[in-house]
Amino acid sequence: MKNINIPFLSRVKNKEKVFFTRQLSVMISAGLALDNCIRLLRMQTKNPTFQNILDKVYQDILAGKTLSDSLSQFPKTFDNFFVAVVRSGETLGKLDFVLNHLAEQMELFQGFSSKIKSALAYPIFIIVAMIAVVVMMMVKVVPTLKTVFADAGAELPFATRVVMATSDFLVAYWWLVLMILVVLSTGIYLLFRYVERGRLWWDTIKLKMPIVNFVSYDVYMARFARTMGMLIQSGVPVIEAIKITIAVVNNRIYTKILKNVILQVERGIPMSVPLEKEKDFTILTTQMIMIGEQTGKLEMLLNKVAEYYEQETDIKIKTISSLIEPVTIVIIGVGVAFILYSILYPIYSLTSVIK
Repeated sequence: MKNINIPFLSRVKNKEKVFFTRQLSVMISAGLALDNCIRLLRMQTKNPTFQNILDKVYQDILAGKTLSDSLSQFPKTFDNFFVAVVRSGETLGKLDFVLNHLAEQMELFQGFSSKIKSALAYPIFIIVAMIAVVVMMMVKVVPTLKTVFADAGAELPFATRVVMATSDFLVAYWWLVLMILVVLSTGIYLLFRYVERGRLWWDTIKLKMPIVNFVSYDVYMARFARTMGMLIQSGVPVIEAIKITIAVVNNRIYTKILKNVILQVERGIPMSVPLEKEKDFTILTTQMIMIGEQTGKLEMLLNKVAEYYEQETDIKIKTISSLIEPVTIVIIGVGVAFILYSILYPIYSLTSVIK
């Protein structure tokens, strides 16, 4: 029976690429031929997609292709950053050293991304859970009480009438609400992902929105510095390193800035000069780049900048996360309290009348 190819399930995970990169480095440093290294790693992986990729790479190596040229055929698995680093290792004759360093950097990238995701996961879960509770009350609890209030014939307060009307609408037109939510979310997703103006808006929002921009600048500075430092340390020319970094940073505001930097560097101007004029690059980053250019230790200082902003991001995300949780609970709690008040107050009034 043929394997069912589901893109989400058949992708190559980052930890598999890290293992492949580190093991390949060890094997090459031990003196094994490149084709034998690929063949042995092919035998170790259990991911059918990765097996097929390594089969093709193995055949290409036997046919005389370089490793970087072969890997470049699979951009979804091995991006421009990965391929450029491998190519620089081949050019310098230090493929084992470069691969080992690449594996370390990939682990740092993954750890950095995981910290951001894990910090945001709990507040999102709380919000979704509380919204689900409110919807359940509106759909199941309120309609039952509506019959009680109708039989009693009492005049209901404004808050209760609002809750009742909302409940009636959700019960009668839940399919319309669901449809609107699906269409709206799909439209926003397509706008921000595939429409150029929409993607520019989204990139601007990520940088300029209050609270979000408290962290976003640190995230982008860390990503920029980590990528540039790794590429330059691996022997990639500065201009080529900036071009690859544009794709890794993945924000149109920084894309425009870095394309201008490329034009300036091609004219012989140091990278720090145009970056100093850009308000979306922090003073620390531009100053460290200037010092690195003057001392010839650019890659070392870029890595220091990356470490600093990764630590700052971690601290700020923990701070925001600790604030988001109580604020979210208070806001949703107020909503739940309003619903409970709207339900319990009429019940209390009816009980008083009966007594």
